[in-house]
This record gives sequence, C-alpha cells and structure tokens, in this order.
Amino acid sequence: MSGYIRDLLCLSVGVRRFLMTEALYGIGIGMYSLVLNLHLLSKGMKEDEIGALTSIGILIMGALAIPISLSAGRIGRKRLLVSGILFIAAGSAIYATGEHTGIFYLAQTLVSIGLTLVETTEVQLLFHYCASRKEEARAFSLMFAVFTAFTGAGTLAAGYLPSGASHGGGYSLTLLLAALVFVTHCLARGLWLPAESGQVRPSTSFRGRGLDHEMCSSKPAGWRDKLPSGTLWLFSVFMALLGGAIAITGSFLNVIVKYRLNWMDDRVSVLLAVSGVVLFAASLMTPYILERFGHHKAIMSVLLMNTAVFTILYWAMPVWMFTVLFLVRGGGMTMLSNLLDSQLMSAFREQERNLYAGMRSVFRSIGSSGAALMAGWILTERDYRMPFLLTSAALLICSLYYIWFIRPVLDHQLEE
Repeated sequence: MSGYIRDLLCLSVGVRRFLMTEALYGIGIGMYSLVLNLHLLSKGMKEDEIGALTSIGILIMGALAIPISLSAGRIGRKRLLVSGILFIAAGSAIYATGEHTGIFYLAQTLVSIGLTLVETTEVQLLFHYCASRKEEARAFSLMFAVFTAFTGAGTLAAGYLPSGASHGGGYSLTLLLAALVFVTHCLARGLWLPAESGQVRPSTSFRGRGLDHEMCSSKPAGWRDKLPSGTLWLFSVFMALLGGAIAITGSFLNVIVKYRLNWMDDRVSVLLAVSGVVLFAASLMTPYILERFGHHKAIMSVLLMNTAVFTILYWAMPVWMFTVLFLVRGGGMTMLSNLLDSQLMSAFREQERNLYAGMRSVFRSIGSSGAALMAGWILTERDYRMPFLLTSAALLICSLYYIWFIRPVLDHQLEE
C-alpha cells in the first residue's frame, strides 16, 4: 500500500498538471450546482419550469455528444476542453445577470454545450498524457477523487455566500464567482497543460495483431472506418445499463433519505457530506484494488458487493444500519463506476476514444433518463425502498452482460 501511495506521486507531468487544475473545475461546479435552482426560484421560476429547462439541457447534450467527439481528432481535445470551460463560465455569468426565462434558456444552452465539450474530451486527454494502462487507471480515479473533494469545497463555500442576501442577489454573486473560477480554470488548462502530440501508443489497442497492423498502415481511412465498431456498440449499451443502475437511486438520494428516515434537511445534508468523503476515499482506493486483484476479479467483486448491499437496503432495518450501508453503497458505486469507465476507455486505441466518449455520453444519458423517470414514478407512491431492489436487479443484469460480452474483450486486450 505504501508503494502504491508513492507511485501516485510519480505520475507523468501532463497527468499531474491535469489533476491540479481539476481542483478549480470541482470548486466551480460545486458553487454552480448548489445555488442554480435556488437562484431560478428566487427569480420567479416554478419547479416544473426549472424541470423543463433542465430537460432541454439534457437534450442538447445528447444531440451534440457524438458530433463533438467526432471533431475532437481534427480540432484537438485540449482546444475543445478549454472552449467548453469558457462556455460554462459564460452560461453561469448569464444566469447570474439574467432576469427572464428567455435569457435563462440561453444560459442553459451555453452550459450544456460546455459540459458536452468537457465530458467528451477530458478523459481522452488525460489518458493521452499517461505513459501506460496502469497510469490511466490511476489517473482516472485520482481525477474523480480530486473533483469530488473540491466540489465539496465549492459547495461549502457557496453555502455561506448567499447568507443574508435578499431578492436572490447572493445567488447571483455566487454564480458570478463560479464564472470567475471557471475562467481561471480555463486559463490554467490552456496555458499549463502540455500540447497534444500526434503519437499513439500501440498498446492501447484491444484488437488482434493482424488487424492492428492493418489499421496502422499508411492506407488512408475511408468512410467505413469511421463507423462505430461492434465493440463500441457493446460497450455503449453497457454504459446505458450501468447509467440506469446508478440513476435509479442516485437521482433521488436526498429525497429517499429524507422520507425513509423521516429526517430534517440538516441531518440529510450531513449524511450526504459524509458520503462525499467516502466517495473520495473509494476513488483513491480504486487503482490499488485493480492492481492488487486484476481487472476481472476487481470488477466482479465490486459488482456482486454492490448487488448485495442494494438488496439489503431494500429491507427494513435500524437507522444506524441503514446509514452505514448507505455510505458503503456510495463508495461501492463510485469504485464500480471508476473501474469500468477507466478500463473500458483504456481498451480502445486512441483514434477510437473520441467516438466512444460521445457514444458513452449518449447511451449513459438514455439509461439514466429512463431510470430516473421510472424511479420518479415509484417515489410518487411514497415507496422509498423499492428503488434499492430495482438497482440490485439492474446490477445483476450488468454483471451478466459483463461476463458474456465485456470480459472477453478486456481479457483479449490484456493478452497483448
């Protein structure tokens, strides 16, 4: 374990710079996400209007994900990533200064474009700076850990800024400060991150040697080569299943805890804050678990553990037992998501990662949206236990899909 911790301090230069600048992104997102809905309510919007605004944002992200991912190779992932941060900053500033619904839709459009640019480029760029698959897994988990920790810091800071403000003025100030953080983040990544090189590590391919040699030949790629491969579709469908499994409870954690335990908001916020610490610890531990047990044992163990935990959470139990298992649930799902995201992205050669990032975003959004809608219907019946059982069933389906379709590809990748 001590050796693993020492190795974390010896990451590549580009990875270290990426992780250090990720802290600013976490702070900005934490400030923005905490106060946005409160700001819109203070400006007179109703809950259903805010829901419609959010839905439009999701649709925009889904429509843009694949086109943006396809253009990443031509324009450059670093350029798109930096541009995305600027879009988010502009949207946050317009939210802060806007006064009517039309302006808010403009702000949401800019934010959605920015989030799509970031989400379809950041992992591939981070992996581009890595020197090996082992470093990719470590870097991905560390990115999530840094983001989680500093999102909490931004949320905590934003919770104090609106204090004593009236007419939503405090919320506007917080959104403007978030925009400033995003601009600083943009400058830091634009000026400090290393430029992308044109070199591709041959070891990042999961294909056989014969096909790999054919793909790396000097023959220019035709339009058929740009179509998604069968593996891209298999992995994307898996992301839809995983996204749905996470969203069944993940979209309504505060509601489930509040009404299942009959707690006040302050106690719910404390539990969720502690859960954030567990997520941070789980992210740090993910690469160690992967290296200690190997990708198959690690993924299957975490899948089965999460399935068991969600099954137990369905049953009635004392409050203390629920809170402990709830925290274990958070850490387990974080570890599962990090394991699968890092390993599946690492399975592709660099030219395919941009397209996979776009397809992953679209399919995960589809799975998450459908699961959240179903969970919302269940919660309207005041059933705060069934979402856990449904999540357990969804994770079991993910386990079977992984065994039948995903594992053979990953095993073949490691044989090279």
